[in-house]
Amino acid sequence: MRSRWSTLLAHEEYRERLRHKLREEVAEFLSADDSAVAEELADVLEVVHALALDLGIKPGHLEELRAQKAEARGGFAGRVVWTGNA
Repeated sequence: MRSRWSTLLAHEEYRERLRHKLREEVAEFLSADDSAVAEELADVLEVVHALALDLGIKPGHLEELRAQKAEARGGFAGRVVWTGNA
């Protein structure tokens, strides 16, 4: 839906704007307090899903890839994070 406040962008410009928006939303998440963090994460996911669709990746497939990587690498369950080969 377009209005006087929106425009239909060319493919490459759309993708570049989504990338910029993702950086913006991640920055907002990082600076959010606990009361706003869920809403900011939802905004991040919205942009991630839009980027995935623009790249031809269905959200379900994206979730499958995430789950496979978590299974292979352990994900972040239990607050465990990789610290490198030190």
